Amino acid sequence: MKMHHTSLTVIISLVFGARCVSGEFKNLSFDTPEFPSWFPNPIPDGPFEGTFGEWIRPGWSSTPQSAVGYNYTQRFAGQASILDRDFRDTHFGANSPVPVVGSFALGIWPASGRGFQGMLQPYVLTQTGDLPSDALSLRFLYHGDDLRVYVAGEQLPLFAQPDVPSGNPDIPFYHYFAVDVSPYAGTTSELKFEFRSFGYDDFSMEPRPIGYPDAKSHVLDDLSFSTSPVPEPLTWTLAGLGGVFLAWMLRGRHR
Repeated sequence: MKMHHTSLTVIISLVFGARCVSGEFKNLSFDTPEFPSWFPNPIPDGPFEGTFGEWIRPGWSSTPQSAVGYNYTQRFAGQASILDRDFRDTHFGANSPVPVVGSFALGIWPASGRGFQGMLQPYVLTQTGDLPSDALSLRFLYHGDDLRVYVAGEQLPLFAQPDVPSGNPDIPFYHYFAVDVSPYAGTTSELKFEFRSFGYDDFSMEPRPIGYPDAKSHVLDDLSFSTSPVPEPLTWTLAGLGGVFLAWMLRGRHR
């Protein structure tokens, strides 16, 4: 009996110990890169190729374990890069800026090319941490074509949120999405983003088929856990119909 009690105590200690090791999610805004001592100071204005490792985006891991740069685009490489407000990329339009909240955003280019036999490989970004006990949703800025979000291995549906004015004339609005994380509130879980975009044909604007050896950029930024629930699609539909009806009533009064 004493042995069983001791074993149970060890198991409980290991479980709670593992939970303590995880702690809070880190660097959700991507604004706290850990530049190594050899990195140029001040931060360079132009592109700077990264190295293999996690130094520039602490807290996050990726597959493939790729180079992480600063204001650096390397198509076909399966790479992420810290982007600032001065970064320009033709993937977002002719020499247009990327949406950046705060100091930095994370740009992602899934891997493709001859080494993958013409097939595009998803870029996977993961982090394990403690979801707040009162978290009902995870909200984030996202620009791209095909994103999949998983919590504890379960794929969650994405809900488009109302756009937020950016204050930037080049990018009038930030586009936000959210997923329902309420079933995992108060638990230690893996958060996984899978970027699978195949982009759009530059001429026909039709979606490129799976296996097309090119990909558009993705941008992820401003992740935050919220105590607000994710509205169901029906809620947004009813709200839209209510707005139309109210506008019709007001128009009738003016007549």
